[in-house]
Amino acid sequence: MNLLFEIGVEEIPARFIPLALNQLKENSQKIFSEFRIEIEELKTYATPRRLALKAKVSEEQAEDQKLIWGPPAYVAFDEEGNPKESAYAFSKAQGVDISQLEIKPKGKGNYVCAVVREKGKKTEEVLPDLLKELFFSISFPKMMRWGMGNIKFVRPVRWILAFYKDKLISFEIDGIKTVGVTYGHRFLFEKPIYISIEDYEKTLESAFVIVDHNKRKNKIVTQATELAEQVDGKVLLDEELLNEVNFLVEFPNSVLCSFPEEYLRLPEELLITVMKDHQRYFAVTDFEGKLKNYFIVVSNTKSENDENVRKGAQKVIKARFEDAKFYYEEDLKKGLDSLLNATKGIIYHEKLGSLYDKSLRILKIAEEFAQKILPEKVDLVRIASKYCKADLASGVVGEFPELQGIMGGYYAKKAQLPQEVALAIREHYLPKGFTDNLPSNEVGCLLSLADKLDHIVSFFYLGEIPTGTEDPFGLRRSANGILALLLKKKYPLSIKDCVDKVKELADEIIKEQISSFIGQRLESYFEGTGYDVNLIRTVGDFILNHPVYEIEERLQAVKIFKNKEDFESFFLAVKRVFNIIKNYEKFELKPSLLVTKEEKNLYKEIIEKKEKLNEYLIKAKFLDALNYIQSLTPVINNFFDKVLVMDRDENIKRNRLALLQELVQLLKSVADLSKLY
Repeated sequence: MNLLFEIGVEEIPARFIPLALNQLKENSQKIFSEFRIEIEELKTYATPRRLALKAKVSEEQAEDQKLIWGPPAYVAFDEEGNPKESAYAFSKAQGVDISQLEIKPKGKGNYVCAVVREKGKKTEEVLPDLLKELFFSISFPKMMRWGMGNIKFVRPVRWILAFYKDKLISFEIDGIKTVGVTYGHRFLFEKPIYISIEDYEKTLESAFVIVDHNKRKNKIVTQATELAEQVDGKVLLDEELLNEVNFLVEFPNSVLCSFPEEYLRLPEELLITVMKDHQRYFAVTDFEGKLKNYFIVVSNTKSENDENVRKGAQKVIKARFEDAKFYYEEDLKKGLDSLLNATKGIIYHEKLGSLYDKSLRILKIAEEFAQKILPEKVDLVRIASKYCKADLASGVVGEFPELQGIMGGYYAKKAQLPQEVALAIREHYLPKGFTDNLPSNEVGCLLSLADKLDHIVSFFYLGEIPTGTEDPFGLRRSANGILALLLKKKYPLSIKDCVDKVKELADEIIKEQISSFIGQRLESYFEGTGYDVNLIRTVGDFILNHPVYEIEERLQAVKIFKNKEDFESFFLAVKRVFNIIKNYEKFELKPSLLVTKEEKNLYKEIIEKKEKLNEYLIKAKFLDALNYIQSLTPVINNFFDKVLVMDRDENIKRNRLALLQELVQLLKSVADLSKLY
């Protein structure tokens, strides 16, 4: 590698660094290409104090070719192709021999043009402008200015290192001149470091900076795993926390800490949340997954400082656990009914009432679902719905909002509500998307369905309908959760069935809007899972009015069916039928007006196949249904070969069109195959 570029800054917020890393890589490839410099072996690095890249780049720009247009051909050359004065003038101006001029069409005529080749510059001449552009191409969700400068960056820039072939590339950005040094750990190695490109990582590591974020992450995992094993446990390696901690340190040093066992009487999720979200500590469990009274801190210091880190962390975590214990015990003293009563005073929205009002709306919707799907557990569904938002009035959830639902499950259990109810309350925010887990029991699934539906209905009622990429209230996520439940649980519910369960807030117009919105999410899901757009269009007429899981089964059947060797001949027959009737209103079929043997045979086939086809559809045997319909191919072709649909007798013509309309209804019973191409 022969290029090194490093931007040294004050500490970058950890959540911004992955975004910056992606930009650094993608923008480098784009900008080097624009400057016609080849780049290979590109490697990017990030710590809280630096963004950097190393790469192998070509020694000069690639040759540039430009097509320059000249005068019209008839002006530059005579009828015999001999150049005129304007051709000589143009070739001289472009520095090319007149024999190299070309004539190409442009607009409505032919013009003279010249291909001008420009030799590339040496890479070191181009790099100052290139690296400046790369610097300014990196953006962050929040930018700042500092001092008297004019540039904006995520944090103040303290140095810019730019080396090509171990020589300094000199340029300046807003008064910050490039330097031939970098800097180590802020506290452990404060002197400037002279480095070579080859030894960049190694030299920085000797200055207590592991600049390779992947290597740093692996080191954290290894250290934490080994420490947990010392107490017969395993570290709870939450990926989100791991990534955040990785970008909080330059030289990770993990320290094993402990807390008094008495705190293990608190809900595990509460303890883990305090450790993770408030202190960035890793919890430790036993090999069965039960929480132990240990945790791991990743510090940014040497191991000689472990004891100070341990004492400080243990003191802080004890104070945090005391706070959590206080809130939890206060909530238990109040009891679930008191918390429920408190939701009457918490406004959900001024136009939608309180949280208590919301829980009543959820109860009514969930009750409708239960009566259709789970009639034997309607009472459990009612109880779960009634209390599902009670924990939002609790002290714990007020302090730790991410525990909503989870704490509700604990409080329901303490109130000695049925286990199914407690679990349903705990899990009713699931699933949060198509890949998320579903609630563990049916009561939880129906409660989740009702909660998500009420969420969508509420904001459609307020006119807060998602547009473009904007979805501030997560309505698309709620719709995805509804569809995930309907698909995976195979409930006999269509999208319209679900929306019709809503008795408040939504009039018919809003219900149509919501149905269309959820239907679009289903189409997006199918497209995201690999179904062709035209294939999805074939089931478009079924999406809102048929059980959602059944739509996917229809799609799969059509996908298999269209790959059959003899599909094309059937499709051509289908297309003929659809094409001939597409511009006509619906006509009444009168069997008495069927004249020819071919149309009578077609009518007979339609009547006979309807009953058998219905059996396939009732049993959701959609592929069998398509194969059965395919047997109509010769009858359809024979009809078109022998029968003139557009008969001069208007009554005969309309009757034949009515016959084909009947045939279309049969052909569309699984999917509208005419939309495949």
